[in-house]
Amino acid sequence: MRRVVLVHYAEIGLKRRNRTRFTRRLADRLRLALSSAGVAGQVGVDSSRLVVAPDDVADAERAMRAVLRVPGVADAAHALCVADNVEAIEAGALEQLTASPPGSFKVQVRRADKRFPLTSIDLARAVGGRCADVSGRPVDVHEPDVRLRVEVVTGSAYVSAGTRRGPGGLPVGSTARLLAFLSGGLDSPVAAWQMIRRGARMTGVHFHNRSFQGNAVLEKIEDLAGVLAWSAGGFPLIVVPFEACQRAIVGTVPASHRMIVYRRAMFRIAARLAYTERALGYVTGDSLGQVASQTAENLRTIHAVADLPVYMPLVGSDKVDITDLARRIGTYDISIRPHEDCCAYLAAPRPAVKSNVKELEELEAGLDWDALVDEALDKIKRRVIAPDPDVLR
Repeated sequence: MRRVVLVHYAEIGLKRRNRTRFTRRLADRLRLALSSAGVAGQVGVDSSRLVVAPDDVADAERAMRAVLRVPGVADAAHALCVADNVEAIEAGALEQLTASPPGSFKVQVRRADKRFPLTSIDLARAVGGRCADVSGRPVDVHEPDVRLRVEVVTGSAYVSAGTRRGPGGLPVGSTARLLAFLSGGLDSPVAAWQMIRRGARMTGVHFHNRSFQGNAVLEKIEDLAGVLAWSAGGFPLIVVPFEACQRAIVGTVPASHRMIVYRRAMFRIAARLAYTERALGYVTGDSLGQVASQTAENLRTIHAVADLPVYMPLVGSDKVDITDLARRIGTYDISIRPHEDCCAYLAAPRPAVKSNVKELEELEAGLDWDALVDEALDKIKRRVIAPDPDVLR
């Protein structure tokens, strides 16, 4: 018997003639995840599943944790790879059942190799009967405590007991690069993760006011990037100095409209970054109506200066949805650290909830956008954040 991590995909299975290309990309992402986790091993493709085989069995759980952060993975399970005969499958099932929590069980069989002499039903009966006789456990085909899963492929079979949910979606690299506006709050890292999950390569952009925030917030942003890097396979992060731009806006624009102008400024700067990063769109953490700058009217005004599509994966989510997902992906505890983003301290007591493009263009008439954008871009810092190994603990 050989212990492996058995990986299944879902959406990739719908790609038909392109399935091989997507599967190969997922295998590459799994190899990168193993390398980032410091786990030596191999990744192979066996029928419609991928097999991660750590060289050291002691690394199996760490490999599992790395695998479960890779977009494209629907679920994964610790499994035994055994010979494709009834006796070996029964032995593997008994070993898995013995290591499982007490209670009833059920055997589920899937035969990718239809040449196997028993049908799926007959094999399930044989394995289930043997396990029941030896273990004394009851069989419950409706609501079992343990689900034994047998997958027969050419030349071998995989036996597992219980699966763990992955992120699903598509492997990174399936779609183009996007720029994600990354603040220190809950929403923006979750939005970035949602688009990484759709296969996008991602570059994070953080607009930083050092005079107000200091350097502590940069540590927070880098820690968020270190979590996202497990899914992204490395996370390029660009830090844009925003002090000069904010000072100019404060001196020109009424407080009620400053947040809208700040965000329009961000898109103006991002347009130049998108060109150098070869990005095809922007990702924001906007949720419709969550704050004054995220009303439909204000989003229309803000996005009017965007030269590329703006993706808002959280637009229909409420704060409970976003918080739950932040906990699931591991960004929540970092996001709630007490460091504000660069705009929070300048929020108006009575911000405008409705605006239009003509109105904003008049308010911005005194701003030299070319000079402000050039000054910000002249001092940007870019680095690629590696996956944080502490995330897997």
